[in-house]
Amino acid sequence: MNTHTMQEPARELAVLSEYDVIVCGGGPAGCAAAVAAARHGARTLLVEKNGYLGGATVAQIVAVVLSTNGVDFQGVWHEYARRLRKANGIRELEIAHLGGLQQKLRSCVDPEMVKYVWDDICHEAGVELLHHVHGSTLVLRDGVATGVIAETRAGRRAILGKRIIDATGDGYVAAQAGVGFDTGDGVNRWAMALTKVFRIANVHKPVDWPNAEGKQKLADALDAAVQRGEYTAPVVTEKKRLLNYIQAWRWELLERRREILSVISRVLEVDPLDPYDFTRAEREGREQARQAADFICRYAPGCEDAYLLDTSAQIGLRSSRRLHGIETVTDEDAFDLRKRPNGIARSSWEIDVWPADSYSRPAVDRDEAYYQKRMSKVAAGEYFDIPYGSIVASGIDNLLMAGRCVSAGHRAEASLRIQQTCMATGEAAGVAAALSLHKGTTPRELEPACVLEQLERDRDVEPAFEVLAELPVAERDA
Repeated sequence: MNTHTMQEPARELAVLSEYDVIVCGGGPAGCAAAVAAARHGARTLLVEKNGYLGGATVAQIVAVVLSTNGVDFQGVWHEYARRLRKANGIRELEIAHLGGLQQKLRSCVDPEMVKYVWDDICHEAGVELLHHVHGSTLVLRDGVATGVIAETRAGRRAILGKRIIDATGDGYVAAQAGVGFDTGDGVNRWAMALTKVFRIANVHKPVDWPNAEGKQKLADALDAAVQRGEYTAPVVTEKKRLLNYIQAWRWELLERRREILSVISRVLEVDPLDPYDFTRAEREGREQARQAADFICRYAPGCEDAYLLDTSAQIGLRSSRRLHGIETVTDEDAFDLRKRPNGIARSSWEIDVWPADSYSRPAVDRDEAYYQKRMSKVAAGEYFDIPYGSIVASGIDNLLMAGRCVSAGHRAEASLRIQQTCMATGEAAGVAAALSLHKGTTPRELEPACVLEQLERDRDVEPAFEVLAELPVAERDA
């Protein structure tokens, strides 16, 4: 990238409005944060770059719901899931025992219905919304966040706020203000592969699939097509990965829609903070999706009349900035399933690092030590805590963060980045913002115990799926 600089001329900005809490980013974390703050009496504004809420669930078509033991489904997630169930917008939550110690809970949502559910939840909580707001940067006064400057449809405007929550995923707002952050995997500037998710419509799952004859026929068709030069994308030409996805029939969406969703795409060695590299990733990922979908529609059983429905509006991004907080969730916390006395959210998902340098290496390290040390505990309801200090920005007062950009190690983030945990950190950030206002203190000085007590009350709800009530939850250590 060009490293030349220029001086931006100073100018006066019109103040659009003033709020108690401004939440930047309308994804799972941001929506949960805004709802929690508003329900606790804070006048709250949620600003979002797109014309709808839902974030990665919608824009990146991350429609899958995944958990290993269900203990990471907390608070507002249950309300969100219940409303989706009422709207026929989510599959039943299924428990799959995949052999040995591996257990998974899985479902899928209808991304279109997600927009409406978040609209309703936010509206009923009293959250004010601004869509099509881009490039929010923090307004600082003596190291204290006092608002954001945003590019709106009316032009560049200032919006004043007493508490700011960065739920942008990329940690853009906090980073622009000088909050430190980590990127990459500790060696490379890239952390994980990116994925262009796509959907195929008008599919009919064969009753007897997979079977040996059909699998061999599919493999032969792929060999022949690659030899003829019909496909050049590595996710197709490396063959085994594509065949595995088709054989496993991943991911089947809601039955009434007769669609499958694919996360087969892998775009490697991408610096997500480099605008040129990120643009390259979008184009490369879209071509991967086109070629994979073409083969599936032409050759996969049940897809004889299928067609490529869409690709995600934005390529799926698993990791970019990990902001610095006054505490950090370490990789050791995640591996050893450590608890914290000030834990404001739980994570129990796998250490799910999608390799940034390989099309075929698995995302989860399933060696013997991993299973014996971690997965047996997870199956019994264990988890690791995300401490309060990991959502409080380092160096700037009245600034909180939520979602995948919280203060965490590379591998810890690979576990806590999934959507229900993002919602939980968002709910905690919203509660902390409102309580700190009520108590006349900063989030940094706020006693974590009062946040935990309020969260415990707010999250005392019936599970969205009956099966969750039957699963074990590990007791906290004294």
